[in-house]
Amino acid sequence: DVHRCVTMDAKIAGDLVYIVGTTGNELGGSVYYEHLGYTGCNVPRVRPAEFIPRYRNLAAAIEKEWVASAHGIYRGGLAVHLAMVAMGGNLGLNVDLAKVPRHQVDRDDTLLFSESAGRFIVTVDPARRKAFEDIFKGNECACVGVVTEQPDLVIRGLTRQTVLSVPIKNLKAAWKKTFGKLI
Repeated sequence: DVHRCVTMDAKIAGDLVYIVGTTGNELGGSVYYEHLGYTGCNVPRVRPAEFIPRYRNLAAAIEKEWVASAHGIYRGGLAVHLAMVAMGGNLGLNVDLAKVPRHQVDRDDTLLFSESAGRFIVTVDPARRKAFEDIFKGNECACVGVVTEQPDLVIRGLTRQTVLSVPIKNLKAAWKKTFGKLI
């Protein structure tokens, strides 16, 4: 139903930010490792038996109109896609990496840049919190932050220290710069 399409951009300050799916130590072949000159050996694995129930739960939540925005996490990892969600809505995000569902990950950079498959960033109206969380019982899903009126992407690491705090306008300028004279 095209009328129920959900876009990736954060919509309303105060909405809750969720990560659906688990981040693993899957940096092999990642943009992050490429940038560092590495290849790595832990490549992202697609696990259909694990992912299909998650996709069905997300589809059901969208069908019930509990989801304000949804965006997959893939090439570039969580940091890149949090920036895209924030830039799309021109709103800030305040995120706590310690709350991100993870498996055998104990470093901020791994959480930020792992390209584990089957994950989503979802924003939800706080009034829909219980219903949204109930639909994901038994599946990896956690509230990791909030959409903010202040247009800054702020990420706290596993030790709760701020690892990133950047204005959305700076993210947009860096992103648009890659287009050169095309824009």
